[in-house]
Amino acid sequence: MKYLSPTKGNEISCVMHGIDEGILNDHKKLEEVLLWALNQDRFTTLEKASHIFKPNGFTLMILLAESHVSIHTYPEHGSLYFGLYSCRGEGDGKKTYDIFRDALKPVSVDFIQRPIFVGRE
Repeated sequence: MKYLSPTKGNEISCVMHGIDEGILNDHKKLEEVLLWALNQDRFTTLEKASHIFKPNGFTLMILLAESHVSIHTYPEHGSLYFGLYSCRGEGDGKKTYDIFRDALKPVSVDFIQRPIFVGRE
């Protein structure tokens, strides 16, 4: 049987502001929380890559069967970038974002979500 993905994917891109510096510097906890959020949203993790920057900052990229997610911290600004793309359809991945955001408790969020058309309508 041939798989046919939906004609629309979903992209979420945001910056979370006002996050406690201790949270932003706890790289293992950030990874655990993101993986848990992805699991709760039924994503399939394939590969992970991360890098700790000196003097501060952390990037984590996760390759998913459904596409990818990444985070990058800015402890000096109390901020974190979150980006997710899912090919499972319009609006997908919002649950992952909600769980992750709620765990980090940002003061504010600059949030963008949009459908990505990959097929012809």
